[in-house]
Amino acid sequence: MAFVDDLRDVPELAQWLIGEEIGRGGMGVVYAATDQDTGEPCALKIITTGPDAAAHVRREIENSRQLEHPNIVRTHAGGLVRDIPYMALELCAHGNLAQRVREQGPLPADQAVSLITQVLAGLEYAHAAPVTATDAHGGRVDTVGLVHRDVKPQNILLAGAGDVAKVADFGLAKAFQLAGLSGLTRTGSSAGTPAFMPRQQVIDFKYATPAVDVWAAAASLYFALTAHTPRDFRPGKDPWLTAWRSRPVPLRQRGVPVPDRLATLLDEALADDPDLRFGTATELRAALEAI
Repeated sequence: MAFVDDLRDVPELAQWLIGEEIGRGGMGVVYAATDQDTGEPCALKIITTGPDAAAHVRREIENSRQLEHPNIVRTHAGGLVRDIPYMALELCAHGNLAQRVREQGPLPADQAVSLITQVLAGLEYAHAAPVTATDAHGGRVDTVGLVHRDVKPQNILLAGAGDVAKVADFGLAKAFQLAGLSGLTRTGSSAGTPAFMPRQQVIDFKYATPAVDVWAAAASLYFALTAHTPRDFRPGKDPWLTAWRSRPVPLRQRGVPVPDRLATLLDEALADDPDLRFGTATELRAALEAI
């Protein structure tokens, strides 16, 4: 199932004309594809590993199909094929923010800020959207707002001419009004990414609020500007302990030219001891736009 030729022979995937591989990660493979019913290009994501893969995909489908926003990746379809989870997603042809920084180095401030303010617009919508969620007992609950819980440069996809940012992968997202009632905890593949987590989220992953997504968006902007994560994660050291115990490195110490007001704002946004400075995406977006 990990090869294009195999996928073309699977009747359940006949709706899509499957093309070349465009991405590969720890949990699976992504192929360029075309919906043969509509002619629309899409990305076909095949999850091949991970103990929680099926639950992750079910949650991502449930969450993302309830969200309609220009800065959130659309989900067209998904399910299981021969016990292997798959999703058909909006195609974002210019990769992700992590790839861009890897290829180009630190981005100019205006470009980086433009992309992250779009991310914040998508998060602002997700945090207030009416959704139907699943509680710990499998019941369906009408509520408001999803917290992504894994915002990072790899989950910020680039579309248009590469200047449109879209938040992807709502597989760890949960309705924050159901705090503590999610079945996905900080274990195994459900752990999230400590390099882009505030210490509050590391301490209590289940009780994440919108503020943790805002911190992660600020951390992604820091990465776009410097090609570094806010904290230094040293080989051989437990990354969770690093995220819990260490403080973000002030942006100016990275030696990258960034306007002073922007550097000051980001240092303030990434302070997470004892509290997070920006509680909502609206607040951080307004602060970025003001400078």
